[in-house]
Amino acid sequence: MKKSLLALAVLGAFAGAASAQSSVTLYGKVDLAFSKATGTKDKQIADNNASRIGLKGSEDLGNGLSAFFKLESQLAADMGTTTVAKDGSSTFWNRWSSVGLAHSKYGSLQLGHMENGAWDTQTAFDPWGGDTVAQLRDVGATLYNDATGKVTANRRLDNSVRYDLSMNGFKLAASYAEKLGGKSNPFAIGGNYTMGPLMVGLAYEKIAKATTGQSDDRIVSGGASYDFGVAKLMASYSDGRTVADDKVKGFIVGATAPYGAFKFKVGYSQSKTELAAGGNGTFKKAAVGGEYNLSKRTKLYADYAHISGDLTTAQDDNKNAYDFGLSHAF
Repeated sequence: MKKSLLALAVLGAFAGAASAQSSVTLYGKVDLAFSKATGTKDKQIADNNASRIGLKGSEDLGNGLSAFFKLESQLAADMGTTTVAKDGSSTFWNRWSSVGLAHSKYGSLQLGHMENGAWDTQTAFDPWGGDTVAQLRDVGATLYNDATGKVTANRRLDNSVRYDLSMNGFKLAASYAEKLGGKSNPFAIGGNYTMGPLMVGLAYEKIAKATTGQSDDRIVSGGASYDFGVAKLMASYSDGRTVADDKVKGFIVGATAPYGAFKFKVGYSQSKTELAAGGNGTFKKAAVGGEYNLSKRTKLYADYAHISGDLTTAQDDNKNAYDFGLSHAF
């Protein structure tokens, strides 16, 4: 009996060690809101906050080295479909699909379909983090390449390689992707440094060359934030040029203020474009909102935004947006 118990204990120890060396996690978020977007009169239940489902896992290879993977798909929780990625993709794993190696000291290297290396830094200075109808990154840190307000963006890269490093308060991400047709290779790099309540960041993104003789879409962004405890202030500035040789400059200023389980958010962003064909255009966006944490994984939120400027074609009564929603992460 004692030998059986001893054997069972040893077997359990080995099983525990094996499970500790390899792990797979199912995770995601379901987010829906009563919403109205700018540029439309439609009021509907909408997914403005990128509901998603994903799998990620890692295996300890020893000596600080591990193998890992990540698969993540965007969901349209209001319709139960997967064909609503912001980049227009209908691929199931449209948010992320990669495999890589990581070292505890030297960072990680992964291959696949991933966010570009500049995204996290560009988004860090938006009070809404690039989500909901109130996000400011879509104006203050984005290229507008014609008078109709067309956005040039390349948040995710296919057939790409990405390197990440995090050490002593410094974070770096760099990505490089395969050419798309006859275009040049997309490239992006972003880094930020955190020292106590202060964070500063800088990012560069080269999107793609359209044809021979044209310059690449490219944008440089820099920002800083400071957490005073009662409120966190943030600001960023972006400067870029499109393939049409339009010059674009933008900025974001914002603040968040926690009060118990509630967090208040406010901000303003603006983009000014000097058109190569002549003339200037502006795009402005002001937003206010808040979220209330019911738990660590569930929150209620409400936002209001207003757009104006030459680059928006929305009629006066369609320049307002709002949402009131529920978000649950798992």
